Amino acid sequence: MFFDSWEQVLRVLAMVATSYALIIVILRVAGKRSLSKLNAFDFVVTIALGSILASTILLKDISLSEGAAALLGLAALQMVVTWLSNCSHRFAKALRSEPRLLLSDGKFHDEALRNERITQGEVEAAIRKHGEGKIANVSAVVLESDGSLSVICQGPSRDFTALRSVLGPEETSL
Repeated sequence: MFFDSWEQVLRVLAMVATSYALIIVILRVAGKRSLSKLNAFDFVVTIALGSILASTILLKDISLSEGAAALLGLAALQMVVTWLSNCSHRFAKALRSEPRLLLSDGKFHDEALRNERITQGEVEAAIRKHGEGKIANVSAVVLESDGSLSVICQGPSRDFTALRSVLGPEETSL
């Protein structure tokens, strides 16, 4: 239960070193996006890479070549999906969620909050984390595609071009 043999311990150590080197090479080739959390698909790929790596290291019935094939296959699949989403707006829209405006000019958008299953308290927490104490000073809170909340406070300029994907280009001046 606590110790089976030195042979198994050495096997795990060898698999750790080899798998570690392999995952570094794969991630360097696949690019930074492989570990990003830009959208749900990227998050799932990151979790799957970790799961495959752990399985390859710890399970005796999975060889290094099988683990490497799984890691390479997943990285290649993510690269293909990313390429397709860059080439096809329709494919990208099917894969990624759109950002959603939850609050603008200090007023909550109740329907958006309900649809996204976000509470006013969670929005208020994001505002506090941003360092703002008054909701009235907040121009917008956006639920981003990766699930994070972006807080945009009032400033000298009212031309919020970063809100184009949420409001549309003609509405960026709140």
